[in-house]
Amino acid sequence: MMGILSLSAAAYLFLQQRHDSALAAAIIDTVTTTPATAVATPGAERLDGSRTPQIAPSPTAEPTTTPPTATVTIVDGEQRQTVQTGAGTVGALLAEIDLVLGEQDVADPPLDTPLQDGMEVQIRRAIPLTIQVDGQSLAVFSSGRTTAELLANAGIVLGELDTVTPGLAEPLRPGDVVKIVRVREEVLVEDTEVPFQTVYQPSDQLDLDTKAALSSGTPGILRRSTRVRYEDGLEVDRQVEGEWFEREPVNEVIGYGTRITTNVVDTPEGPREYWRVVRMRVTAYTAASSGKSPDHPAYGITASGLPAGTGIVAVDPNVIPFRSEVYVPGYGVGFAGDTGGGVKGRWIDLGYDEEELQAWNGYVDVYYLTPVPAEINYLLPEVLP
Repeated sequence: MMGILSLSAAAYLFLQQRHDSALAAAIIDTVTTTPATAVATPGAERLDGSRTPQIAPSPTAEPTTTPPTATVTIVDGEQRQTVQTGAGTVGALLAEIDLVLGEQDVADPPLDTPLQDGMEVQIRRAIPLTIQVDGQSLAVFSSGRTTAELLANAGIVLGELDTVTPGLAEPLRPGDVVKIVRVREEVLVEDTEVPFQTVYQPSDQLDLDTKAALSSGTPGILRRSTRVRYEDGLEVDRQVEGEWFEREPVNEVIGYGTRITTNVVDTPEGPREYWRVVRMRVTAYTAASSGKSPDHPAYGITASGLPAGTGIVAVDPNVIPFRSEVYVPGYGVGFAGDTGGGVKGRWIDLGYDEEELQAWNGYVDVYYLTPVPAEINYLLPEVLP
């Protein structure tokens, strides 16, 4: 055995020097794995100096595999082609056929999708579009084919009330303009002061023609809710949604006197009893100045039917009871038997005969003579004419 190993080692060195390393390795492999009785290795030197026949090793067969083949249809715009491929994914197939996608182009299904036999791959080329939003006009290329897809690709989020034209589901064509209007609403709450009213209440605890506050008034608060709509920051609509009294106004209550006390005034005809005295504007008139011509059927006839002249005075019946008597210092006792179109409020027009006319202008105290009438206007105008 030692002699065989030595011979094999010598053969190995010889073959190595001849650069036949494959055969040398075969010799060593044969020697180290052959039993002691099988020492006649092919090509080895025998003890008698001869060599065993060399047998060429049979070559090892390489494993062979056939890649799977899929039939895939590719639709790129108007172009449609069907190919057979062993590529594993959509992206590998496009690289295999040299189909280049732009930055915004999209393949459907996506590039990392495994290929299946009979699959159809849609290529969506980006188209030029314009987005008008937030005061800007943006020129973009997008593979989105609807407004919703375009906005999603552009990262533009719509608010709850925002409007967009064309609509989200509308198809887009090259050159289309998509306009977004930012819409917001706010509710304004405004308070308005409501003035209180003054009401008058009779009081028999107060003298006639006197007043007193019985309770004070408080203004109310009217609260109004208004919804305001803004589009792109500009107010476009304002609607009142409701209004209510946050606080009701409280009326002011003024008491006016109804207690009548009679007194006496001295007149040229002697003392007369009166029940009221009122400050009034005073003027004078005659039949000639009453506005009717002498040939008029009603010339010189007063509202009571009496002839105009001294002792007949014109009054406002809401201030001085009609057909009652009054006393005017400097004039005397007058009968309220006439009314005049211009005599309104606290105004008395003293009647005179033509030859007795006296000019009156200014203000005078007028005494209401008894008896007290059944109907009384307790609240006379406060402002003099």
